[in-house]
Amino acid sequence: MHYILIERYGGSHGLRDAGALDSALYRPQSGYYDDVIAEAAALWESITVNHPFIDGNKRVGFAVTDTFLRLNGFRITARPDKIWRFIDRLFAKGKFEFSALDPWLRKNTEEAG
Repeated sequence: MHYILIERYGGSHGLRDAGALDSALYRPQSGYYDDVIAEAAALWESITVNHPFIDGNKRVGFAVTDTFLRLNGFRITARPDKIWRFIDRLFAKGKFEFSALDPWLRKNTEEAG
C-alpha cells in the first residue's frame, strides 16, 4: 500500500522503523478497545504519528484505516475533501490523536451493506 501511494502521489519509498509499524498494526488487537471503530482510530493514530515510513505516513495511515474498516464491514462516508481538511486541521493544532479520531470516525462511518 505504501509503495502504491508513494508512486501515485510522490515521496520517498522505504520503511524507517519496522518496530513502529509492527506496534501500529498490533495495537487494534490488544483487546483494549471496545469496538471496530475504536480499533480503527487507534490504528490510524499509530501509523500516522509514529512515522514507520520515510514518507507518506498520513496517506498510509488513512488508507490502512479505510481498508481495516472495509474488511470489518464498515465504510467511511465523508468526502475526500472533508477527510483531508480534518487531517490537516488536526496536524495544524498538534492534535492528531485517538481522542479526536474516534469521535470523527463514529460520525463519518457506517456499516456497509
